[in-house]
Amino acid sequence: MGRVGTGPARPAWRGRLTDPAVPMLVLSSGAVAAGWYGPLLTWTVLGGLAGYSLSGSV
Repeated sequence: MGRVGTGPARPAWRGRLTDPAVPMLVLSSGAVAAGWYGPLLTWTVLGGLAGYSLSGSV
């Protein structure tokens, strides 16, 4: 019988990428950025909706 390879079950970078701290860091920094740009994003969305409704597309 042949020998089975004794390498790691998965690459090390994949373990770090799927670590719960990484998604939490990304989500928390996204929440801070969204909070910082909240008023601008609100007016942007409202302006887009107003333009869509005034263009007769509704």
